[in-house]
Amino acid sequence: MDTVVGRFVTLDDDADTTEEAAHRLRRELHQLDAVRSVRQAESATVAPDGSRAGELAELGTLLAVLAAQADLVAGVLRVVGEWQRRRGRGRVEVRIGEHELIIDDATADEQRRLIEAFVDRVFPPER
Repeated sequence: MDTVVGRFVTLDDDADTTEEAAHRLRRELHQLDAVRSVRQAESATVAPDGSRAGELAELGTLLAVLAAQADLVAGVLRVVGEWQRRRGRGRVEVRIGEHELIIDDATADEQRRLIEAFVDRVFPPER
């Protein structure tokens, strides 16, 4: 089965909570069948500008290899959205290819619509 790489960035108020959030999200992603692998991103793949935002992004960035199937990626994103809602703070930025999705404090219905639109951009329906 083909795969795509998803970049998941957890962002929170400070380095400790960002790093802990990334660790918890990594554990959550490891449990999903559609996730082939997930690892902490290396410094060179994250914003190298030395700013506070760059430091937080570095600590909170995960790279996940996902099954390249729209319904499976949508399922992964729904799990990430539910995880984010349970956290109740911060946000998760997801990038697959050139497409980006921000999962934050949106309602479950808003998240569902955003995820569907994102997946349709990543995997355009065949016409």
